[in-house]
Amino acid sequence: MKKLLFHIFTFAAIVLFTFASCRKNDKVTDEDNDIEAAEDNAYAEDVFGDVYKIMDEAAREQNGFYKNEQSETGTLSCAIITADTTANPRKLTIDFGNGCVGKDGRTRTGKIIITFTGRYRTQGTVITHTFDNYTVNGNKVAGVKTVTNLGNNSRNNLVFKIEVKGAEITTSNGIISWESTREREWIAGQNTAAVTDDEYSITGSAKGTNRKGRKFDITITDPLHIKLNCKWITDGKLEVKPEGKLKRTVDYGNGNCDNDATVSIAGKTYNFKMK
Repeated sequence: MKKLLFHIFTFAAIVLFTFASCRKNDKVTDEDNDIEAAEDNAYAEDVFGDVYKIMDEAAREQNGFYKNEQSETGTLSCAIITADTTANPRKLTIDFGNGCVGKDGRTRTGKIIITFTGRYRTQGTVITHTFDNYTVNGNKVAGVKTVTNLGNNSRNNLVFKIEVKGAEITTSNGIISWESTREREWIAGQNTAAVTDDEYSITGSAKGTNRKGRKFDITITDPLHIKLNCKWITDGKLEVKPEGKLKRTVDYGNGNCDNDATVSIAGKTYNFKMK
């Protein structure tokens, strides 16, 4: 009798363990299709890329910075720009007040504060961006973005080192933490006065924590293509590795100006919209 009970209990334990293992494996498989890290990285890319566009527009409109040309984007139509060329380094303050709706439809508040050690096109110039209660569509942005002019490369294109440190974007769904080290090559529009024909190629890496608290690492595998006349990344690929999850491949498309992108995980592809 004891042997019979022993065998019954042993069999039951094996069945329960097998069932639990299957459920556990099913759970891992079911859960490994989230795209939050890819979405949040894309949003951080967009927010800090947008900061560059704003700086570019403001600097073109002010004497003593780098061009003094009329910008075309209209982002700053309701912002107050204060330029201090007597300071060392020179300083631009862009104040969106309690709410400024740009031509791109985004509502911005607060200030972006930018310092220049020299002119934008001069090798060695360092441009630093900081924020004072700055928000975009209600999401608060903090951190420091530094742009260093590295001079011309072998293709005679200007190259800039871009670093973002201590970035936090506070959303209604959680906080996105992000930092990156990139190189940005100016591949089109260097020799024209217009802003809207400027294009850049971005390489490098990033890391952060998504709005659900999961860490991730980013490596650009196919240079990201940025056009200043478009709100979104138009093409390029990167790899996203969330902590404890499979690697994801993000594809930003074929060059069209839209917010469509895809994430591939273990052979399956998911669509998402850049914010």
